[in-house]
Amino acid sequence: MDSKDASNCEVLRARFEGREAIYVEKGALRVRVSNIHNVHERQGSHIGADVEEVPTPGLGVGLFPPHRPGRSPLRWTIAGDPTSYSDQSWWMGYGGWSLEFAPEFVQAVIDFAARRPNNADPCEGYSEVCRMLNNRT
Repeated sequence: MDSKDASNCEVLRARFEGREAIYVEKGALRVRVSNIHNVHERQGSHIGADVEEVPTPGLGVGLFPPHRPGRSPLRWTIAGDPTSYSDQSWWMGYGGWSLEFAPEFVQAVIDFAARRPNNADPCEGYSEVCRMLNNRT
């Protein structure tokens, strides 16, 4: 690991460790990010993290199934290019997943989800979250 990788990992930890975000990848979920760490592979160094769904009524759009009572929250690990981040976002460098941490955006998605009827189309919900993301100022 070079010093740039270590530095990027420290920046990501300081900005995002333990925070809630909206995870976007062919769907959208509210999540909490933890265990931000360096990942070393043959292809090079990346930064990884553990992601856990924060169950949110009305959210589970796109390819993610809506949260149902009694179902355990989804958990998975992500990894991405360590230089692909901003003050309020972290994303895979070539168009895969993104994590949006801006509190006002997270709250806007929570509010949107709360207004959705139980039988709402998950694909339309994902399209709306993407519109919200693209229209941020």
